[in-house]
Amino acid sequence: MLEKKKYKIWSKESNRCVPRPFRLPAILVGDGRLGGISGTISAYESLKLRGYDVAAIIIEDHGLLNEESLISYLRNSVPVLVLPSVPRDQSNNLMEWFDESQNVFKSLSEIMQSSYSERLRRLQNMPKKAQNIFWWPFTQHGLVPEENVTVIDSRCGENFAVHKAKNHDLITQQFDACASWWTQGPDATLQVELARDMGYSAARFGHVMFPENVYEPALRCAELLLEGVGRGWASRTFFSDNGSTAIEIALKMAFRKFSSDHGILLDLCNGNMVEKHIEFKVLALNGSYHGDTLGAMEAQAPSSYTGFLQQPWYRGRGVFLDPPTVFIHSRTWNLSLPKSLQFDKRKPVNMTFSSQSELFCGTRDVSDLGRSYSAYISEQLSQLLESGSSAHIGALILEPVIHAAGGMHMIDPLFQRILVNECQSRRIPVIFDEVFTGFWRLGIESAAGLLGCLPDIACYGKLMTGGMIPLAAILASDAVFNAFKGDSKLMALLHGHSYSAHAMGCTAAVKAIQWFKDPLTNLNITSEGRQMRELWDAEIASQISSHPGVKRVVMLGTLFALELEAQGSDVGYFF
Repeated sequence: MLEKKKYKIWSKESNRCVPRPFRLPAILVGDGRLGGISGTISAYESLKLRGYDVAAIIIEDHGLLNEESLISYLRNSVPVLVLPSVPRDQSNNLMEWFDESQNVFKSLSEIMQSSYSERLRRLQNMPKKAQNIFWWPFTQHGLVPEENVTVIDSRCGENFAVHKAKNHDLITQQFDACASWWTQGPDATLQVELARDMGYSAARFGHVMFPENVYEPALRCAELLLEGVGRGWASRTFFSDNGSTAIEIALKMAFRKFSSDHGILLDLCNGNMVEKHIEFKVLALNGSYHGDTLGAMEAQAPSSYTGFLQQPWYRGRGVFLDPPTVFIHSRTWNLSLPKSLQFDKRKPVNMTFSSQSELFCGTRDVSDLGRSYSAYISEQLSQLLESGSSAHIGALILEPVIHAAGGMHMIDPLFQRILVNECQSRRIPVIFDEVFTGFWRLGIESAAGLLGCLPDIACYGKLMTGGMIPLAAILASDAVFNAFKGDSKLMALLHGHSYSAHAMGCTAAVKAIQWFKDPLTNLNITSEGRQMRELWDAEIASQISSHPGVKRVVMLGTLFALELEAQGSDVGYFF
């Protein structure tokens, strides 16, 4: 007899599922007694929600034909085997019972072996099938040989279970170094809870059309967003599918707010202006990135993403400023100014900082550098207004603090803060693109807290649902919302998606938002629930920055970016 403790599926000590990453065929020992059907079904569904493959169900025969109901419920998708009734006589040596059960156990063994062999066959064939069927994003398929295709069988916490055919069909653990394209946040425990809650939500609601309706997941999600990342400035939540579409909605909101504030809306309503003569542009920063949809691309500067080969329609409907960046090099935080700010009259005295906290200190606003930034930004905006162009700067859009897809560059927070304040003083609506930076990515729930200024509109996604399911939210102030009020439906925001505020996404967001900021579940959060403990060793980061092969290091919250010195042109980290 094998020791039972070797086969336990839950480790109390580590509070995580032990064999789950291996995904070996699972056998569910069901209940053949009166009332056993519901218990067996419940256990089966629980295993499925936790990611186990149930190869077979086996029950003891109690003469109630429970197997027929189970087979009907499972639609013959899982074999249900029936063992003879176990003798209740304690003196029985069970040999006769084992003889009667031999065929059942033999069938069970064959089912398990067949299930495992079939699984391996599928895994072995996946790379070739994938190359023949998939069109992967951001991939030049001619540069990807079949042996470089990673076969991911499952995930548990921060690790994938990866199939290695060349290593005798080995299933090995592989750390998710890409953080699932910036969505990875939950540990193994939260992952299980999210799956469970999402399953409940799908069973309870399925799909619900959102306009003029309300249901608990969407309502609670909106409340948590406004109490958290929108606290102190936002009053409304608009739901979308993903970060890119969220940006397009935010631009619509901003342009309407600008039109309302500057009399354009009133002139249009009174017939004093023709729509086709009105042109809006955005103010943005070079190196920023706001998504792949056509409208979102128009709000970012020319790059490899927007060139003719990718987006022939691209016009770049924006005015793009070169931002100053900060990084660690040779153990010191350094400031790098663009050429447009490298004039003698604007050259700051201090180009280095002793610590990260000094970078975000509000006293920098009255420094010589702050005055140089302010003069430069005011000059740029004034030139645009005096150029005689018929286009309006209808919005400022920023990735606060970190340009993610642009190369993980940290923008000087002082520059962005002054830019936000200058635009708001001119009644130019401000959009924060927090699809990447939101929800503790930078060590704080919203990057607005790092900048020390608030937007009029902000976009969130990715970690909002714990990275488990697509969902995006656009938060807006009362003033933005009121710009869409009117007697005609044409005045409303005519934008939406079939899956707006999908119940599964909102349920996941509710769980993730609460989990991340609770010190009892997220041990990296301080007791106040407003700040994350430093996750990186400052001394090690400092040592790395001193290596001759390292160009720069950026360290903030959960983010650690390292750029190596390279010969040739600077083409970006994605090549």
